[in-house]
Amino acid sequence: MNVQTQDMTTKSTQPQFYRFQVFQGKQNAEGKIERTKTVGMAYLKEGQGTYTLRLWTFLNDRFYLLPNKKDSSRYFVMTREPNRSPNARAKYFWNIVGNALADSAKGCIQIEMDLLEKPIFMSIFPESSARSAAMLDPEVFEEAA
Repeated sequence: MNVQTQDMTTKSTQPQFYRFQVFQGKQNAEGKIERTKTVGMAYLKEGQGTYTLRLWTFLNDRFYLLPNKKDSSRYFVMTREPNRSPNARAKYFWNIVGNALADSAKGCIQIEMDLLEKPIFMSIFPESSARSAAMLDPEVFEEAA
């Protein structure tokens, strides 16, 4: 196998990640949410339903948007911590720290977090420049830095 063929094989087996802007905003006259300030990014691995949320205010923390099984427009905002028990079935402890609601007419997901007074928003449209298999997995950002 030559280098070019091997490179193409490697790229096709790597998962693709999509990046979404997380921002503060306000509603305009047409009902759309206009971004006033970017406050983080969210990442979605192709084929997955859970978004990884990174907020600039909490650089060392990750949040997760998990879809509600009963209502596909609703999400739970969660954190997770490793289960340190060697005999545990669950790998993580999950903590609900907020909720979110998708609104396709507004083009965003409104995120309400327990300790933040204002809602923040996440675009439902990935950044066109961020659809790349070469993008780092959000789980290993710290190792890459």
